[in-house]
Amino acid sequence: MYGLTGAFDALWALQKAFDQAARNDYFGVSTTAAGQPPVNLFKDGENTLLTLEIPGVKKEDLSIEVKGNLVRISGQRRLQIPEGASAHRRERSDYRFDRSIRLQHEVDPEQVKAELNDGVLALLLPIKESEKPKSITIN
Repeated sequence: MYGLTGAFDALWALQKAFDQAARNDYFGVSTTAAGQPPVNLFKDGENTLLTLEIPGVKKEDLSIEVKGNLVRISGQRRLQIPEGASAHRRERSDYRFDRSIRLQHEVDPEQVKAELNDGVLALLLPIKESEKPKSITIN
């Protein structure tokens, strides 16, 4: 039915379609957009803990902004190729990202703590004092 060339063309087209579907998260495996680092959010007492997987990204290539209840994290990974080297296989590449995460509460930007360890960025995002519930005394 198919010649040898036609069969390879059909298989190649099918492989490209699967690759494209995986990049677009067609099957709904992830909550992140294609190319975006995955995020976890945890409640820790009155604080929120946000973790973001960014292997190979250096802290000087990161930007973290907090305003109200919005956290924006952007950065890039730059791969170094040795001078005069030729690539025999290159599966990793330079990479840029820009994520904005809306929280359920406003954050106190003066109290935010950030740590980058083993390719995981951890942000401790304290709730703003004015957002905390206040006890009311009955007279």
